[in-house]
Amino acid sequence: MKWKWTIAIALVVFFTAGCSGIQEKKPVSEQPKVTDDNQPKNSGGQQGNPGDDTEKPDAQPGKATDGQVKPNNPSEPANQTINIHDESIVKDTPTINIIYPQIDGMKDKNAQAQINDFLKKKANAADESQMTNEDPSAPSSFDSKYNISFQNDHLISFVYDQYFYLSGAAHGMPLRVPILVDLDNRRIVEPNELFNGSPQTQQLISELVLKQDVLQMLEVMGEFKQISSDDLKQVYITKDGLMMYFPPYEYAPFAAGTLQYHLSFSEIQSVLNAAFFQSHGIPISKPNDSTIIYVSEGYHFSVPKKWLDRLTFERADYSENNKWLSEINVYYKSADKPLLFSFHMYEKQTWTSLNPKAETKLAEANDVIYSYSVAQTPNSNLQANDFIKNVVPEIMKTFQIDL
Repeated sequence: MKWKWTIAIALVVFFTAGCSGIQEKKPVSEQPKVTDDNQPKNSGGQQGNPGDDTEKPDAQPGKATDGQVKPNNPSEPANQTINIHDESIVKDTPTINIIYPQIDGMKDKNAQAQINDFLKKKANAADESQMTNEDPSAPSSFDSKYNISFQNDHLISFVYDQYFYLSGAAHGMPLRVPILVDLDNRRIVEPNELFNGSPQTQQLISELVLKQDVLQMLEVMGEFKQISSDDLKQVYITKDGLMMYFPPYEYAPFAAGTLQYHLSFSEIQSVLNAAFFQSHGIPISKPNDSTIIYVSEGYHFSVPKKWLDRLTFERADYSENNKWLSEINVYYKSADKPLLFSFHMYEKQTWTSLNPKAETKLAEANDVIYSYSVAQTPNSNLQANDFIKNVVPEIMKTFQIDL
């Protein structure tokens, strides 16, 4: 694969760092937003759902280990209204900007305090001993923000996105930290508890990940065969499934960013801990007829499963003659391989000079315009024309920016 498009990807990585506020000090009241369409739109500081009406006596938890709260006698969830508010840590030297969640409303105040201490500890992960200022024009910095990827009466799934930059380095490093809080049992849930230990787990998930890897990002640094057991720790809950992510350099270059793959509950229910999800009010058997495709450029969209195997996705090579920053083309798998549609990214000022009839604007973020164009296919290719007429409009409704 050619890598001229790295220029565009690096630009998006820069935008991502900018969104994270590496140098910018955000007010505590500014709320991080969830962009995944499988995630609830609420985020830190918003009120959670009220708990079950069943009363439960206050438990006296055992001693916590690394934030793990161990109740003596967990049973039904307490009658409690959970709220989440933001706290912040801001320093000028070294540059640190952290926004982290704190939970209010738990009846067991001891457990709540231990969980909140854990949430703060995981957010404040900067190693200040390494944060020197070798290059005064680019001082060391650490940024941490959070999203809520899922919340119901029983669970809250926090996802920390962090960025650590050391002065003088070529670039910083992003880090993602999932934290799942069990409100019923007043403890932190480990990722391995989401699975049932089946020997088929890694193989099944690997097959699903490869199917979603339509741009072959997992093959860039060598042949991808199967996820590792450690990769099973890199998951968090969304409304319809688990999100698995791979940090830079694990399977792809830094310019590709953090790779993301959505695993719908119905596709992986055979390897999930069904009892855990059932007891926490999450159905895992509901069928899902679409596959979410996450693109390294920082956006995602859904494609009906019945069409996915009939499509080919290709990233166009960047050149100075092109006005776009990035182009991804989608073709129909057939002998003549007709082009169906294309996604584009443009600089805002470039977008104003384009023919408005040739492109349809999808979204805008950080002075970048996201758009798509539909191709003209021969009338003889009935399936391709059916896809353009009936399926493409539905795909565009699912488009979302992840930055």
